Amino acid sequence: MARAPTTPKAGSTTKTPPADTLGRVTDRIPSVAVIADPDKAPLNDIAATRLARLSGVAVAELAKRPVAELADRLRFRLDPALLAYRRVCGRVVKRGPDGTMLPVPFATVHVEDTDCSLLGWFPPGYPWGWYFPLSCKREVIATAKTDACGRFCAWVPRFDIDWVLRWRAQRVCYDVIFERPTLADILKDIDGIRIPERIRWPEPPIPEPDPPPLLRDGGFAIRRVEQLVGRETAEVMVRAERAKAAGAPAAAINAMLAATRVAMAPPMPEGGGAAAAGATTRAMIPDAARLPLARGMTAEMLKQVRPDRWIGPFRRCHTVVLPQWLPVLDVPDITFRVTQDVDNDGAEETIYSEGFFDVRWNSGAIPDVTLEASPIAVAGITCDVPDIACGTVPAVTFAGLMPVVDPSAPATPYHDAVTGYAKRPNRPRASGLDPARASDLPLAAADTPYCGTLQLYGCVEIDNATSYRLLYRHNGSVQVPFTGLTWPLHRITGGSLQTVWQAADATGWYPVRPAAEGWHPARLALNWPTGGFANGLYEVTLETRNAANAVKTATPVGFRIDNSRPNAQFTSLRWRTVGGAWSLPMELVCPVIRRPAGVDIEIEVGWLASANHFRSAFLRGGGCGGSAAPVLVSAENSAEAWHTMPLDTAAVRTAIFRLAGIEPPDSATPGAQVQGAFSFSLDVASRAFNPAGGDGGFEADWFYDPVSIHIVPSLPVAVVSL
Repeated sequence: MARAPTTPKAGSTTKTPPADTLGRVTDRIPSVAVIADPDKAPLNDIAATRLARLSGVAVAELAKRPVAELADRLRFRLDPALLAYRRVCGRVVKRGPDGTMLPVPFATVHVEDTDCSLLGWFPPGYPWGWYFPLSCKREVIATAKTDACGRFCAWVPRFDIDWVLRWRAQRVCYDVIFERPTLADILKDIDGIRIPERIRWPEPPIPEPDPPPLLRDGGFAIRRVEQLVGRETAEVMVRAERAKAAGAPAAAINAMLAATRVAMAPPMPEGGGAAAAGATTRAMIPDAARLPLARGMTAEMLKQVRPDRWIGPFRRCHTVVLPQWLPVLDVPDITFRVTQDVDNDGAEETIYSEGFFDVRWNSGAIPDVTLEASPIAVAGITCDVPDIACGTVPAVTFAGLMPVVDPSAPATPYHDAVTGYAKRPNRPRASGLDPARASDLPLAAADTPYCGTLQLYGCVEIDNATSYRLLYRHNGSVQVPFTGLTWPLHRITGGSLQTVWQAADATGWYPVRPAAEGWHPARLALNWPTGGFANGLYEVTLETRNAANAVKTATPVGFRIDNSRPNAQFTSLRWRTVGGAWSLPMELVCPVIRRPAGVDIEIEVGWLASANHFRSAFLRGGGCGGSAAPVLVSAENSAEAWHTMPLDTAAVRTAIFRLAGIEPPDSATPGAQVQGAFSFSLDVASRAFNPAGGDGGFEADWFYDPVSIHIVPSLPVAVVSL
C-alpha cells in the first residue's frame, strides 16, 4: 500500500517519503527538460533496434541520430510513415477523499520505451490474470508537463506503436491478456448497463424519460457496481449520470470510468503470500524447466519474483487454455512514469510508475489515458477558474464557477444574497414530474442550497491590501472568522513547481497573493469544506486590510448550506392477479409472491421520500431481463415526484406495476413463464448542489438539474409460479 500523506502545516508542503503506486520508496529524480521537438531528439538503443527490425536498416545507421536527420538521410530506404509521430494525451489525477478525481498540476510525464519480461499468474477459476515483473529495460522517448488541470500531450514515434501492435498480433491471445480493464469494461459485463457517450432522453411524445443506465433496473445494477468499486465510487458515478441535462456530454462519467481500474490483489498460491520480499519463490512456482514456453527462463530470473510486486488484474484469454504460470519474455510496451516536486526541494519524486499497458494501442484513434497518482502527489483543488474583473471595492463574486453577482432584471438571478439560495439550478415544476419532459416548464426561480466543498472567489487586491479574511454568521449568531482552513496554490517558476499552502492566522487573516504572481487557482479567497460545518444560513463578509491596518468591508453574501441526506422507505407491498382481490400486506423482508403459472399479476408498492430540501424521487422496477421487468400501470405521479414549490419536503405515494405471466413473442425465450428475482428501487435526491462546474452547469448557464446528494434504497421481491 502507498504511504498516506501527512497533513501539511500552514505555509508548508508535504514531507512524506516518495513512494510509487506499488508502495515502494523511490529515489528522487532531478527535474528534466520537456522535449519540445521530439524529432530532434536522438534515437535511443531500444528505439533504434525496433526501427531497424521494421525497416531493414542497420541499427548502426539509426542509433543516436534524430528522426529529423533520418528522414533526409534515408528517405528512399525507410517507409516515411514509420518516421511519423502520433500524439498521446491524457490526464494525471489523484483520488480525493470522496472518490472524485483531483487534477495533479505541473508534474512531469515521462513516456518510456519498455521491454519487460513478466511471469503471468492465471489462477484456476478466476476470470483475471496477474503479472510479476522479472526484468525490465526502459528508455525515455518523450516528456511532457501537465497543466493546471493535470492534462498533458506527448508525441510517440509511429514505429514504436507499430512494433507493439506487430508483437501482439504475432502471438495468440496476447491482445487480450495484456488488456488492463477499466471500470467501463467491467460494467459491460453486467447485463443491462450501457454507458453512452451522451445521455439522450427519448423525444416526445414518449411519456416517461429514460433513466440513467445505473438506475433503470430496480437496483440490481447499482448494487453490483457497489460490490465492484465500493459505495463511494458508485455514488459519484450515479450523481454524474443524474446531473446530465438532455444531450449533455457525459464527460464526468467517462473520466471516472477511464480512471477507475479494478483494484484486486492476486490470490497467491500456498506459501507465496508468506514469502519475504526478494526471497526465493520456489514454494510459489514450478522450476524454470517445468514452465510452459520457458525458453530463456533461468533460476536467477525467477528469484526476482516478489509477491508484493504485481501488476493487474488483466483479462484472461478464454479462446485457448492458459497454464497457471506463464512466462512472457521481452514484452514491448510504451509505459508512463510521472514525477513531481512534492516538497519544494527542487527535485522531483515519483508519484506514478509501473504504468504497464495503460494505453490501448491501436491503428485508429488512441484514447486518452488517465494516470492515477499515489497519495503523496500534490493535487489541485480545482481545474477551471472563473474570469474575475475587479473594481475598487472588495467583493465575493463567484461560488465555484457560478456568479453570485446577479444580472440585471428581468433575467433570472444566479443567487439570492439574503436567503443564500441559488436561483437557477433544480427549479420547481408545475407537473410534479421529471423535468426532462419538454412540455413541463419551471414554475419559478429555485431555492437551491449548496453542499460539498465550496470555492469562493473574489476581489481582495484593493488599495494595496496585504491580507484579507472572511467572517460568517451562522443562522444570525455571533460573527466569527473562518480559521483552520488551508489549501494549496501552485505555480511554475524557472521550470520548477512551487507550492504554497494558503493559511490564516488566529484571527482569520490570509495573505493576499496577487494574481500577477501566477498562483493557481487565482483569486481563490476560501476553499470551504462545508461538510464540516452545521447546515443552515451563513452570512459571509469579506474584509481586506493594508499595511496601515486600514480595513475595507464588502457587502455580506449569504450561503444556505445543506449536506444532509434524504430519507426514503418502502411502506407497503401487496399483489393480486389482474382483476382479482389484493393480498394481505406482505412482509418487506425477503417477500415471496406465489402466483398461478402463466397469469399476469399486479404488484402494489407503497413508498415515501423526504429531504430538508426535497428535489425528486423516482420509483422503478427491474428484473432478470428487459422484457420481464415490471411495468408501471398506475398514474405517472404514483412512481415519481418533483417538488412543485420550495417548501415541498416530502412525497408519499402508492404505485402499481404489472408483471406478465408469459414472455411476449419477441422475447429471447418466448412462451417462458416469468418468475425469478425482481426489485424496486427509489432514487431520492436533495436539491443541494455544488457549482464547481464539472457536471455541465457552466455550459447550461446554471439552468440545469444536478444531483449531488441522493440515496437509492431497493426492495427485492421473489416471484415463483405455482
